Amino acid sequence: MSAHIRDADLGRDRPSLERFIVGSNTYEAQFESDRRLDAGAGADYLPLLVDSATNKRGRIFIAEEAGVPIGWAVCYVEQHEPFVKEEERPYGYVSELFVVETHRGRHVGRDLLNACEDHFRALGLKTVLIGALSPNARAVNAYRAAGYADYAINLRKVL
Repeated sequence: MSAHIRDADLGRDRPSLERFIVGSNTYEAQFESDRRLDAGAGADYLPLLVDSATNKRGRIFIAEEAGVPIGWAVCYVEQHEPFVKEEERPYGYVSELFVVETHRGRHVGRDLLNACEDHFRALGLKTVLIGALSPNARAVNAYRAAGYADYAINLRKVL
């Protein structure tokens, strides 16, 4: 059975979206110790994502199966700095992509990513960026399999 992708309805989907944030943090905590795992993390972060999607020509997509939310993606338009050619400054950014563990490996993430890409194509954008924690080989490999390539590398030093 294939997942159905639709726009999020905050009135109905808010609890699922907040759980997805905590679920993503829980998954990423195996790679990065700074992730909040309390339920409040979803409540604190979701308004920022909604604001970005609302004010930056974005969308919040839900993947569901049999009416049950199983994943989500948040995407919106960002701007490169002025050193980038003006016509290439606006780009699509996939801020969040998460699929519940029981549905991973079934192309639900790819379907969500495709929905984001279709949104950006409709806006006339030329490029899309998505990030992943460098030790998260599963995500990095999935994004590469979907046609993404390294663009920039962020390096960090803990003081």
